[in-house]
Amino acid sequence: MKNLIPVVIGLAFVMGSCNGEKQQAMSESQAEAKIDSLVGERTAELLTTSMEDLDRRMSIEVKPKADSIFNAWVAAGKP
Repeated sequence: MKNLIPVVIGLAFVMGSCNGEKQQAMSESQAEAKIDSLVGERTAELLTTSMEDLDRRMSIEVKPKADSIFNAWVAAGKP
């Protein structure tokens, strides 16, 4: 009986949240517009994040790589 009370309360919340309203089906063009909008937003977020990452990593990784290449070039007697 004690296990039944939380289940009944949970069902009451689930059934109450529906309010008997039916969602309207989207047309194909509305669905495509929604998808395009979501993809555009996510792409912009990813681009921003990747550019921030690039800026942060550039100073960390480029200088050691350039130094390594230069040292190898000097060791090979190219200067």
